[in-house]
Amino acid sequence: MNERAAPAAMAGILRVRRVSEYSLTMLVSGRDRLLAAALKLFADKGYAATSVADIQRASGLAPGSGALYKHFGSKRELLEAAVAYRIDSIVAAREQYDAGQPGSVEQAVRTAGQLIWSNLKESEDLLKVMLREPDELGGLDEKTWQVITDNAYQRFADELAASNRAGRTRIPDPEAAAAVAIGSLSYAATLQALTGRLPGNVDEERYFEAWVSQTVSVLAQYGNPENQ
Repeated sequence: MNERAAPAAMAGILRVRRVSEYSLTMLVSGRDRLLAAALKLFADKGYAATSVADIQRASGLAPGSGALYKHFGSKRELLEAAVAYRIDSIVAAREQYDAGQPGSVEQAVRTAGQLIWSNLKESEDLLKVMLREPDELGGLDEKTWQVITDNAYQRFADELAASNRAGRTRIPDPEAAAAVAIGSLSYAATLQALTGRLPGNVDEERYFEAWVSQTVSVLAQYGNPENQ
């Protein structure tokens, strides 16, 4: 290959590579678009009222193309995949949190709160479906609640109980304390998902900072005097 031909050949290779990468990206994003569009429509219109054509149209696909069936066998399978995708995202975020090492009680509370808050915020459409049409989810409803909220309650309660056992705190009822702390976050996020408002109409940053401050204050209140 001569020197003049080499740049042209390289450009051709790059074009082919870019086309291949673009096609792969479009294939993946096409499935993701279907998942996101379907969950949004289920949340806004209801599962039964949403047709396959509606989902394809909202995904930027031709309504009668049957493109949805290239990825999913049915509308029900699409719903299950959308729920599973959201659950997997929550579990992945939680594993990333578990791998961290908070440097202080406040940092631990803040990081845990941010994880729970972001998971709830990113699950707004799913929360709407769960609250409005739990029967459509069937067995998935219980599993999803466990991942989104129940697991957060238990993990926080376990952390408080472990702090008691280590002698750092003397919290009388770790499970109840965890329920109050996590409940205030999950209630606010759920209310915002359904109404677009937070309690008291305060903004997210103020609400979250108040939550961190109050949670840390409660933990400090029950700190073991022997460790002061």
